[in-house]
Amino acid sequence: MDVQGGTTAAQAFARGAQEIEQFGTQYTQVMTSFEWLGPDADRTREVWSNEYMNMLRQVSQALETFSTLINNQAQEQEQVSA
Repeated sequence: MDVQGGTTAAQAFARGAQEIEQFGTQYTQVMTSFEWLGPDADRTREVWSNEYMNMLRQVSQALETFSTLINNQAQEQEQVSA
């Protein structure tokens, strides 16, 4: 493994995880930034919060986990090569 390349890839996946979290926060603000009242509004916002935000969190967590995996592999390779 190209250790530097692996480390760079791990950092890119970690940044992607953060960007997805920021995306979710940004669009949650969009969902609450305009006047919309009533049961349809409540239901739609609940779906966003409970389903779609959960999906975004899962993707973000998966990218973070994969980032850690790549980083660990790079560190192991560096130790073996030393």
